[in-house]
Amino acid sequence: EQSVGPALKRAHDAGLEVIIKEGMANGRVLTRPELLKIAEAMNVAPDALALGAVMAQPFKPMVLSGAVTVQQLESNMGAVAVAERLQGKDKELLQKLMAEMRMEPAAYWKERSELAWN
Repeated sequence: EQSVGPALKRAHDAGLEVIIKEGMANGRVLTRPELLKIAEAMNVAPDALALGAVMAQPFKPMVLSGAVTVQQLESNMGAVAVAERLQGKDKELLQKLMAEMRMEPAAYWKERSELAWN
């Protein structure tokens, strides 16, 4: 859900720290074909791409990974290198990914509210 991006950029520009808690939308983005296709093209893990795409945003967020195992944490740590690529030589892929993954806020929050743990 990207609609808050401009507000987060203003917060960052005002000197506030931006923290993103659900950079992988509770794992839901890891099932999206758009993300999986770009991850494969970049030869990176899908979770690293998802987190790296958030880290590469202009509001320079601190991103919480949500990892619960050492294996998940090690894979998530790949996001640092992915973010650097997405801010550098792969900027076009970041724009493409963000456009393809865009979801209307109402649809995002409806889907999230229907998760079993809510």
